[in-house]
Amino acid sequence: MTNIWSARQFADGEVEEQEYYLNSLNELDQLAYLSDWSRWAREEQIAPDGKWATWLIMAGRGFGKTRAGAEWVRSIAECDGTARFALIGASFAETRAVMIEGESGLLSIAPSRDIPVWEPSLKRLRWNNGAEARLFSAADPEGLRGPSHSHAWCDEIAKWLNNNGQARATWDNLKMGMRLGERPQIVATTTPRPVPLVRALVREASVSVTRGRTLDNVLNLPEAFLTAMLSDYGGTRLGRQELDGELIEELEGALWTREMIESCRSVNPGVPVRVVIGVDPPASATGDA
Repeated sequence: MTNIWSARQFADGEVEEQEYYLNSLNELDQLAYLSDWSRWAREEQIAPDGKWATWLIMAGRGFGKTRAGAEWVRSIAECDGTARFALIGASFAETRAVMIEGESGLLSIAPSRDIPVWEPSLKRLRWNNGAEARLFSAADPEGLRGPSHSHAWCDEIAKWLNNNGQARATWDNLKMGMRLGERPQIVATTTPRPVPLVRALVREASVSVTRGRTLDNVLNLPEAFLTAMLSDYGGTRLGRQELDGELIEELEGALWTREMIESCRSVNPGVPVRVVIGVDPPASATGDA
C-alpha cells in the first residue's frame, strides 16, 4: 500500500478526496486500512512504549477508553495464538454487554476476516489462531483464584464493588494469576473516582497512566451531546470528574480528609461497645431542629 493517509488526513479530506483515496486501493487494502486501528486511533489511545506491567487509562466519558482497551486486546490476540486474556468488568452482565457485545466491544471491532467465536455458555472468546479470552466478574474475586493469564483487560475499575474489599481482592487474585508469557500485562480503563484501588494504582511507579477528557474525542461525539454536557456540568465538581477525567481526592473545605478516614479504618473492628449517633439539623432561619 502506498501513500498511506493517517486518520487525521482522512478526516480532514473532502468527501471526494476520501472516495478517491479509498477507490485507489484494492479491496484487500481497503479492508486492511479501515480495520487498522493504529491509523485511526489518537496517540493517547495507543499503548505506551516501554516495559510496563499495567496501563491505566483514566479519562472522561466518551474519551474512547473502551475502544482503546478492546483494540489493545485485539492487536495481541490476532498476532499471538498463545495469548490468554482475562476480561473483567463490574459484573458478568457488564463484561458481556460492554467488553464483548458493546459497540466498542471485541465482537464489534473485529474485522470480517477474523471475527472471534463467542461462546456465552463458557464465558469464552476464541480467535482462529488459538488465542482465548475468558470473562470474569469483579463481584466474584474467588473466580480468579487459579486461572493463569498472559494479559488482562479490566473495565471501569472505579465502579467495582468494594463494600467488603472485593475490588482489591479481585485485583490481587488477577495479578497472582498473571504468570503466562514473557511479559504479562494488564490494561485498566476507567472514569476516575477516588476509590482505594484507583488511588493505589495512580501512585504506583510501575503503572503507566494515560489521562484524558471527553473533549479529546470531539470528532466522534455528537455535537448535541457535547453541548448538553458542557452546559449542565461544565465547571462543576461532577464535570471535572466525569468529563475532564480529573481524580478529585479531596473535597474543597472538607473538615475530615480522606487520609484521616482511611487511617481510622479497622479490618477486624470486633464487637462495638458504644454506638454514637451524630445529628446535624439545618441551621437556616426556617430549619426544623
